Amino acid sequence: MIKRIVILSDCVDVAYNEVRAIILKELGSKEDKIIIEPLVKIEPFSIINGAFLLRLLAEAYPPKETLFLVILNPLKQRPARIMGETLNGIKFVGANTGVFGWLAQDFGIKNIYEMKDPGFIAFGGKFVHAPIAAKIVKGIDLKTLGKKKDNSFLFDYKIHDGTVVHIDNFGLIKIKGEKLNYSDGDQFFIYINNKRKIKAEFSRRMMNLDDGRWVIYSGSSLGGMPELGKVRCTDGAKILNIKVGDKIKWSKVN
Repeated sequence: MIKRIVILSDCVDVAYNEVRAIILKELGSKEDKIIIEPLVKIEPFSIINGAFLLRLLAEAYPPKETLFLVILNPLKQRPARIMGETLNGIKFVGANTGVFGWLAQDFGIKNIYEMKDPGFIAFGGKFVHAPIAAKIVKGIDLKTLGKKKDNSFLFDYKIHDGTVVHIDNFGLIKIKGEKLNYSDGDQFFIYINNKRKIKAEFSRRMMNLDDGRWVIYSGSSLGGMPELGKVRCTDGAKILNIKVGDKIKWSKVN
């Protein structure tokens, strides 16, 4: 039984309230039994950031009790509207932009359906996806809401290791990749989009170092993904003019 809906979107103004109101209306008498979580804000037009945030929260929420509604579409061509379920029971609804690729890669896909498409509608996230999400929560079978597709129908937007996937409110830069295995004090040259920019030190606990020091370390996300930041400073990403989607590499200083 689904107990909560998590909405991820780059529509962060009154649009979220519109979406929430549509869901509540569709839920009807079931409204008081379902939690609609606060909006998870995606960087505008960023499939990369959306894919990361979805993957991050997919392991935080109880899978069989959670539906993820992703409202994000920066593509020129109108993508298919889809809904599906992972092997561990996470249900999801959104546009087939590639935002579900990381989720599918790590959790696998049990079923995927293409929604019955009413054609172009302005703000489809509100008028199409939100009501479908509520119907699924109410227990309506996905097969009655769309056409079953092969798993290969799901578009996988490739996000390579070294890609900046998120920048938090402290200016800390999260980078897709495996947990780092270096020694405290090791020094590295940091390259951004293949240009050497700064020198940073590795630390298992970055807060041990002095204010303003550049540090590369294993962070808290997805098993210790690499992070880059300045100690107790919020302007690190701004100083480097880093954006989601940029590429970061590092090489050890001999």
